[in-house]
Amino acid sequence: MRSLKLLLGFALLATLGGCTGVPEKSDRARAEPVAVPTEYANLPRLTGKALVELTTTRGPIAIVLDGDRAPINAGNFIDLVQKGVYVGTAFNRFEKGYLVQVSDPQGKNDGGYLDPATGKIRRVPIEIIPEGASQPIYGKTLRQAGIPEKIFPVMRHLPGAVGLAHTEKDPNSGSTQFYITYANNEMVNPRGNFLDGRYTVFGYVVDGLTNAEKLRIGDKILAAKVVLGAEKFQPSAVGQ
Repeated sequence: MRSLKLLLGFALLATLGGCTGVPEKSDRARAEPVAVPTEYANLPRLTGKALVELTTTRGPIAIVLDGDRAPINAGNFIDLVQKGVYVGTAFNRFEKGYLVQVSDPQGKNDGGYLDPATGKIRRVPIEIIPEGASQPIYGKTLRQAGIPEKIFPVMRHLPGAVGLAHTEKDPNSGSTQFYITYANNEMVNPRGNFLDGRYTVFGYVVDGLTNAEKLRIGDKILAAKVVLGAEKFQPSAVGQ
C-alpha cells in the first residue's frame, strides 16, 4: 500500500511539475530547460524528477528531487545516494519547530565528499530560480545577485523542503550536508523566511514527514535508495 502511495504521489508531482507552493502564474520554470553554466559541467546533474527513499532510525522518508529547477544540487544528492555515502550518517543538528540536518559522512560539518575522479572535495554551487525567471542564479544568494527582497525563490522553504547546507560566508561550500524543514514559523512559512534565497531547495518530502519530525541528534540514515527516476541522472555532462 505504501509503495502504491509513493508511486501515485510521484506521478502527480511529475504531472504538475513539482511542489513549490507558488502560484501557477509564476510556476513556468518547468517550460524551459535549465542551462547549466560550463564551469559546472563536471558536476552530476538530474534532468527531471526522481524519488529517493531514506530509511532512518525513526522510519522511512520519501523525497522527490526536482532536477527541473535545481539540476546540479539534485544531481549531487542522487549521486551520493547511489554511491552509498549517506548510509550510517548521523543527524547532527536539530532545531525544534524548524529543521533537522545531516552531518557529513565523517561526522563533521561538511568536510565534504572526496570525489575519486578529481581527488578533491566536491563543492556544489548555490542554485536558485527567482519567481518570474526561468533560469537559476548560480554562485550567489538572491541578495548578492541584487534581486529585490519581495521576489521569492520558486523553490521555497515550505514544510518538508530538502536543501543543501553550506557555510554562512560561502554559498558555494555545500557538499554532502542536507536539511529538512518541517514547520511553519517565523523562519519557515509560505510568505518567505530567513532561508529563502540563501540556500538551495532541491526537493520535498512527500511521505514520512512525521518521521522526519521525530529525528534527533544521533539518529542515523540506515539505508538510502533511488526508487524512481534514476535514468534521468547524468554523472557528468563533460564530453556529452
